[in-house]
Amino acid sequence: MSEWQDIGTLLMEFGLINDNDLKEGIKLQKESGLRLGEALVKLGKVSIEEIDWVLSKQLDIPHVIVDDISVNVELLGKYQKGFLIENRILPLYELDDQISIVIEDPFNKSAISYIEEASGKKVSLSTGNGRKIEDLLIKTFSKAGLPALIDSIKITIEKIKETSFYRIDFLLYEHSCEINVFGAGILKQLLKIKGHYTDKDIFRAFDTLNVHFLYEQSFSDNRRFAVVYPLANRIDIIKVPAIIGRYGLVLPEDTMFSDAHASGLPHVFPMDKPVPGYPYLATRNKHSTYEKIIYVIDAAPADFQDFYINAYIPEKCLSCKGAGCMACNDLGYEFHKIEGMYSSRDLKEKLKED
Repeated sequence: MSEWQDIGTLLMEFGLINDNDLKEGIKLQKESGLRLGEALVKLGKVSIEEIDWVLSKQLDIPHVIVDDISVNVELLGKYQKGFLIENRILPLYELDDQISIVIEDPFNKSAISYIEEASGKKVSLSTGNGRKIEDLLIKTFSKAGLPALIDSIKITIEKIKETSFYRIDFLLYEHSCEINVFGAGILKQLLKIKGHYTDKDIFRAFDTLNVHFLYEQSFSDNRRFAVVYPLANRIDIIKVPAIIGRYGLVLPEDTMFSDAHASGLPHVFPMDKPVPGYPYLATRNKHSTYEKIIYVIDAAPADFQDFYINAYIPEKCLSCKGAGCMACNDLGYEFHKIEGMYSSRDLKEKLKED
């Protein structure tokens, strides 16, 4: 802390250490360069929790259990990473004229003044375990910021609306995340962002964007693979069986998505348990009949008559020949919508027109 004699005196006043303990702490502080509080903890004279408790009592400010804090990543991004870690400050939330922070050292006037000047708001203080604040900050910043992932997913969704891309793939490496899209037999790489991300980060990002989804996951030696199927719930299915080939899959009552080309084969999303990420999906009987299945366009049966189809058909962009340009929104394809009752032959002819 900035005024370590004060914390020593406070600990003595609360009967947590005696004069000899304080002298030992000051000696170790001079020898090791530790803060006095850290020196007393290392000597076993007092615990970090006791120091935090004394400070909150003496200064009449709340003491926060750092383990229970939900980090406001957007608010963290307004301040320098090094400053927050060095001073062990965790911004919690801000109002029109006030910002709430958890800080290890409530006597750190220079750091508090900096927050006030940078935010233009009055600081509301709480104390917390400094080591846990630092660990939480390092862990959060090591992910390169959830906002970057949220923005990337938002950009991806905007690009693939009104297209045949119904699936978003995330290849999670140690220090990067690759985002691809898939649909109508086309796999297209769109973005690659730096940072270490997990499947939970991806799901949290979709939740932040208020996009419901179904997903699958797989793992290999050096990467993780998460497949997300965004759900739209805006399409009226005129008749089933049906084929959907567009952004935003749907799941009407008593239907399921299938990777099967015939009834009775394994399904991508069996209904014997709720699917995480889609709060409106209830448990259903997984033994649905062939007539009640909704297929994605890439898993349509080889031969069918009078299926309802709601899809976007891709045509290679004439300007870039599929490479991706401004004209096609970097997708390499343009899309035209088909909707109605078709046979497998009709669908194949439509896709061949590409």
